[in-house]
Amino acid sequence: MANELEFFFDYVSPYSHVANAAVKDVIERTGARLIVRPMFLGGVMQATGNRPPGTVAAKAAYMGQDLARCTRRYGIRLTMNPHFPMNTRGLTRATIGLADDPDRQRAFMDACFDLCWARQSPINPADPEELSRGLSDHGFDPSEIQALAEAPANRDALRTNTEEAVERGVFGSPSFFVGDALFFGHDRLDFAEALLA
Repeated sequence: MANELEFFFDYVSPYSHVANAAVKDVIERTGARLIVRPMFLGGVMQATGNRPPGTVAAKAAYMGQDLARCTRRYGIRLTMNPHFPMNTRGLTRATIGLADDPDRQRAFMDACFDLCWARQSPINPADPEELSRGLSDHGFDPSEIQALAEAPANRDALRTNTEEAVERGVFGSPSFFVGDALFFGHDRLDFAEALLA
């Protein structure tokens, strides 16, 4: 629908951290409904033959400068995660599990991006102790989040989101849809916003 913006992402992507900040302004200006679609970026990359930018020397050099510009624009912090590429599937599955409470889901997304990318010492989300401390710092019950991450329905939903993303032409994170129109990257949100308007 023209008044809905779908947001396909994986916490492993630093550009998704930027997009999480950028999309809030778009939603505020347009009044559109944000549809959160966590996916497994590794599966998307494998299915599409894409390569992470960090594996191409010139892209890796550019990415550091570009991310610094992007985060300054949106007033957010970014620290390259020393555990990259992190296993974020538990976080994406838990995000799906919070879909019945969009406000809480968005707060959880903010917490996850903070833990993975914005702290002075980003966490390894695959480390149960680090994750538990980080979630508690943000007011989330680690045992509840673990249960959501392990729930078969949320595992299935993550797989479905990932397969659907590939079928619809997604090749990286973040990706957005307005109806059938795909927009890759937070820097294409102005085109999405034009459609929403």
